[in-house]
Amino acid sequence: AVADEIYNRPANRFVAEFMGEVNLFEAEGAANGGLRGQDIEIRLEGGNGVSGVTLGPGERGTIMVRPECMRFLAGSDTAEFVVHGKLRDEYALGSRLQYEFETSAGATVTVEKLREARFGGKPGSEAVLGFDAENVHLIRDA
Repeated sequence: AVADEIYNRPANRFVAEFMGEVNLFEAEGAANGGLRGQDIEIRLEGGNGVSGVTLGPGERGTIMVRPECMRFLAGSDTAEFVVHGKLRDEYALGSRLQYEFETSAGATVTVEKLREARFGGKPGSEAVLGFDAENVHLIRDA
C-alpha cells in the first residue's frame, strides 16, 4: 500500500518525521565502500553488500529506523548498526512501552517494545541498542 511505502521509505526527512516517531542518524560514505556514522557504530559486512544502504565516498545521507525496529543488545548479541545510550525516560502506551535514550553525543533515540520485551533499567541506566540493514531506509542528501 502507498501508506506503507511512505512510512517505510519516505522521500526525505520531513516526510519521515511527519509519518510518526523516527530515529535519524547522520552517515557518510567511506572510501572502502562502507558507511561511517556519527554517534553510531556501523558493522555492515563487506561495506556495500546491502542493497540500498550505501553511499559513495564522501556522499552524505541520513540513516532512518523506526522505534519498533530497534532492539536491546546484551552479552554477545550483535546487530549491523549499534548505538550506545542512557535511558532518559519510559512511557506506557497500552500494550507497548516507549523508551527515550540519550546517546553520548546528546541525540535522542526512541525505542518501542511490547511489554514482554521491556527494558529492565531505570533512568540513567546504560543500554546498547541495535538494528539491522533490512530495517533501514537511507535518505540521501539532496
